[in-house]
Amino acid sequence: GWRSGGEAVDVGSGEFRRDGAVWALRFAGRVAHVPDAKGLRDLHTLLSRPGDDVPAVVLLAPEGGEVVVAARRMGGDEVLDDEARSRYRHRLSQLDEEIDRAAELGHDDRVAELDRERAALLAELRAAAGLGGRTRRLGDEAERARKTVTARIRDSLRKLDRAHPELAAHLRATISTGSTCRYQPQDHITWHL
Repeated sequence: GWRSGGEAVDVGSGEFRRDGAVWALRFAGRVAHVPDAKGLRDLHTLLSRPGDDVPAVVLLAPEGGEVVVAARRMGGDEVLDDEARSRYRHRLSQLDEEIDRAAELGHDDRVAELDRERAALLAELRAAAGLGGRTRRLGDEAERARKTVTARIRDSLRKLDRAHPELAAHLRATISTGSTCRYQPQDHITWHL
Protein backbone atom coordinates (compact mmCIF):
# COMPACT_ATOMS: atom_id res chain seq x y z
CA GLY A 1 0.00 0.00 0.00
CA TRP A 2 1.11 3.62 -0.53
CA ARG A 3 1.17 6.14 2.23
CA SER A 4 0.45 9.86 2.24
CA GLY A 5 0.83 12.23 5.13
CA GLY A 6 1.77 9.43 7.52
CA GLU A 7 -1.76 7.98 7.60
CA ALA A 8 -2.27 4.28 8.18
CA VAL A 9 -3.09 2.52 4.93
CA ASP A 10 -5.07 -0.71 4.65
CA VAL A 11 -2.53 -3.21 3.34
CA GLY A 12 -5.03 -6.02 3.27
CA SER A 13 -5.50 -9.00 5.45
CA GLY A 14 -3.65 -11.87 7.02
CA GLU A 15 -4.49 -15.06 8.81
CA PHE A 16 -3.04 -16.26 12.11
CA ARG A 17 -5.18 -19.21 13.19
CA ARG A 18 -4.55 -22.38 15.15
CA ASP A 19 -6.12 -25.62 14.05
CA GLY A 20 -5.23 -28.22 16.66
CA ALA A 21 -1.46 -28.65 16.71
CA VAL A 22 -0.82 -26.49 13.63
CA TRP A 23 -1.05 -22.77 12.90
CA ALA A 24 -2.22 -21.55 9.49
CA LEU A 25 -0.39 -18.30 8.70
CA ARG A 26 -1.19 -16.20 5.63
CA PHE A 27 0.45 -12.85 4.93
CA ALA A 28 1.76 -10.96 1.87
CA GLY A 29 0.59 -13.65 -0.55
CA ARG A 30 2.35 -16.53 1.23
CA VAL A 31 0.81 -19.30 3.32
CA ALA A 32 2.71 -21.36 5.89
CA HIS A 33 1.66 -24.08 8.31
CA VAL A 34 3.76 -24.29 11.45
CA PRO A 35 3.59 -26.45 14.60
CA ASP A 36 2.03 -24.96 17.74
CA ALA A 37 4.34 -23.11 20.15
CA LYS A 38 3.74 -20.84 23.15
CA GLY A 39 5.41 -17.95 21.31
CA LEU A 40 2.83 -18.25 18.50
CA ARG A 41 0.04 -18.12 21.11
CA ASP A 42 1.64 -14.95 22.53
CA LEU A 43 1.80 -13.41 19.03
CA HIS A 44 -1.84 -14.38 18.42
CA THR A 45 -2.90 -12.56 21.61
CA LEU A 46 -0.94 -9.46 20.59
CA LEU A 47 -2.39 -9.47 17.04
CA SER A 48 -5.88 -9.65 18.56
CA ARG A 49 -5.19 -6.46 20.56
CA PRO A 50 -3.36 -4.03 18.22
CA GLY A 51 -2.06 -0.93 20.01
CA ASP A 52 -2.71 -2.39 23.49
CA ASP A 53 -0.03 -2.88 26.12
CA VAL A 54 -0.36 -6.50 27.26
CA PRO A 55 1.51 -7.32 30.50
CA ALA A 56 3.99 -10.19 30.09
CA VAL A 57 2.45 -11.82 33.20
CA VAL A 58 -0.89 -12.07 31.32
CA LEU A 59 0.82 -13.77 28.36
CA LEU A 60 2.75 -16.08 30.69
CA ALA A 61 -0.30 -17.46 32.56
CA PRO A 62 -3.57 -16.61 30.81
CA GLU A 63 -5.33 -19.62 32.41
CA GLY A 64 -5.11 -18.18 35.92
CA GLY A 65 -7.51 -15.44 35.02
CA GLU A 66 -7.79 -12.11 36.76
CA VAL A 67 -6.94 -13.44 40.23
CA VAL A 68 -3.40 -14.34 39.18
CA VAL A 69 -2.89 -11.07 37.31
CA ALA A 70 -4.20 -9.03 40.24
CA ALA A 71 -1.98 -10.88 42.72
CA ARG A 72 1.06 -10.40 40.49
CA ARG A 73 0.39 -6.69 40.09
CA MET A 74 -0.33 -5.95 43.75
CA GLY A 75 1.81 -3.40 45.48
CA GLY A 76 4.10 -4.28 48.35
CA ASP A 77 7.15 -6.44 48.39
CA GLU A 78 5.86 -9.96 48.66
CA VAL A 79 4.15 -11.64 45.75
CA LEU A 80 1.45 -13.06 47.99
CA ASP A 81 0.50 -11.22 51.13
CA ASP A 82 -2.17 -12.50 53.52
CA GLU A 83 -4.98 -10.76 51.65
CA ALA A 84 -3.92 -12.34 48.35
CA ARG A 85 -3.59 -15.79 49.95
CA SER A 86 -7.11 -15.51 51.33
CA ARG A 87 -8.39 -14.40 47.88
CA TYR A 88 -6.73 -17.46 46.33
CA ARG A 89 -8.25 -19.79 48.93
CA HIS A 90 -11.69 -18.24 48.42
CA ARG A 91 -11.44 -18.62 44.63
CA LEU A 92 -10.21 -22.23 44.99
CA SER A 93 -13.23 -23.14 47.14
CA GLN A 94 -15.54 -21.39 44.62
CA LEU A 95 -13.89 -23.37 41.81
CA ASP A 96 -14.39 -26.65 43.69
CA GLU A 97 -18.13 -25.91 43.99
CA GLU A 98 -18.40 -24.82 40.34
CA ILE A 99 -16.53 -27.96 39.19
CA ASP A 100 -18.92 -30.19 41.20
CA ARG A 101 -21.96 -28.37 39.79
CA ALA A 102 -20.70 -28.53 36.18
CA ALA A 103 -19.83 -32.24 36.60
CA GLU A 104 -23.34 -33.01 37.91
CA LEU A 105 -24.83 -31.24 34.88
CA GLY A 106 -22.51 -33.13 32.52
CA HIS A 107 -20.85 -29.95 31.22
CA ASP A 108 -17.46 -31.54 30.48
CA ASP A 109 -16.01 -28.55 28.62
CA ARG A 110 -16.80 -26.28 31.58
CA VAL A 111 -15.27 -28.80 34.02
CA ALA A 112 -12.06 -28.86 31.93
CA GLU A 113 -11.93 -25.06 31.79
CA LEU A 114 -12.45 -24.70 35.56
CA ASP A 115 -9.88 -27.44 36.20
CA ARG A 116 -7.31 -25.49 34.17
CA GLU A 117 -7.95 -22.35 36.20
CA ARG A 118 -7.72 -24.35 39.45
CA ALA A 119 -4.41 -25.93 38.36
CA ALA A 120 -3.03 -22.50 37.40
CA LEU A 121 -4.00 -21.03 40.80
CA LEU A 122 -2.39 -23.94 42.64
CA ALA A 123 0.76 -23.59 40.54
CA GLU A 124 0.78 -19.87 41.37
CA LEU A 125 0.52 -20.57 45.10
CA ARG A 126 3.39 -23.07 44.88
CA ALA A 127 5.52 -20.70 42.77
CA ALA A 128 4.90 -17.81 45.15
CA ALA A 129 6.34 -19.85 47.99
CA GLY A 130 9.60 -19.65 46.04
CA LEU A 131 12.78 -21.54 46.78
CA GLY A 132 13.07 -22.98 50.25
CA GLY A 133 9.67 -21.59 51.22
CA ARG A 134 10.74 -17.92 50.98
CA THR A 135 8.06 -15.72 49.49
CA ARG A 136 9.22 -14.47 46.12
CA ARG A 137 9.32 -10.75 45.40
CA LEU A 138 7.05 -9.09 42.85
CA GLY A 139 10.02 -7.82 40.87
CA ASP A 140 11.28 -11.40 40.44
CA GLU A 141 7.88 -12.48 39.13
CA ALA A 142 7.60 -9.64 36.58
CA GLU A 143 11.20 -10.21 35.48
CA ARG A 144 10.59 -13.95 35.04
CA ALA A 145 7.51 -13.23 32.90
CA ARG A 146 9.41 -10.64 30.82
CA LYS A 147 12.33 -13.02 30.13
CA THR A 148 10.17 -16.07 29.40
CA VAL A 149 7.72 -14.31 27.08
CA THR A 150 10.46 -12.38 25.24
CA ALA A 151 12.45 -15.60 24.70
CA ARG A 152 9.52 -17.59 23.37
CA ILE A 153 8.40 -14.80 21.00
CA ARG A 154 11.99 -14.48 19.69
CA ASP A 155 12.17 -18.24 19.25
CA SER A 156 8.92 -18.25 17.22
CA LEU A 157 10.16 -15.36 15.06
CA ARG A 158 13.41 -17.26 14.34
CA LYS A 159 11.35 -20.27 13.19
CA LEU A 160 9.14 -17.97 11.08
CA ASP A 161 12.28 -16.60 9.36
CA ARG A 162 12.43 -19.98 7.59
CA ALA A 163 8.71 -20.78 7.29
CA HIS A 164 7.38 -17.29 6.41
CA PRO A 165 10.08 -14.58 6.11
CA GLU A 166 7.64 -11.77 5.17
CA LEU A 167 5.49 -12.39 8.23
CA ALA A 168 8.58 -12.65 10.47
CA ALA A 169 9.85 -9.28 9.15
CA HIS A 170 6.43 -7.65 9.68
CA LEU A 171 6.17 -8.94 13.26
CA ARG A 172 9.74 -7.89 14.12
CA ALA A 173 8.97 -4.37 12.91
CA THR A 174 5.65 -4.09 14.78
CA ILE A 175 5.99 -6.07 18.01
CA SER A 176 7.77 -4.85 21.10
CA THR A 177 8.46 -7.12 24.06
CA GLY A 178 9.31 -6.37 27.66
CA SER A 179 7.39 -6.25 30.93
CA THR A 180 4.53 -5.19 28.64
CA CYS A 181 4.27 -6.33 25.02
CA ARG A 182 2.56 -4.56 22.12
CA TYR A 183 1.66 -5.03 18.46
CA GLN A 184 1.74 -1.60 16.78
CA PRO A 185 1.35 -1.88 13.00
CA GLN A 186 1.96 1.23 10.84
CA ASP A 187 -0.65 0.13 8.31
CA HIS A 188 -4.08 -1.35 8.90
CA ILE A 189 -4.17 -5.11 8.56
CA THR A 190 -7.32 -7.16 9.06
CA TRP A 191 -6.26 -10.35 10.83
CA HIS A 192 -8.39 -13.49 10.67
CA LEU A 193 -7.62 -15.00 14.06
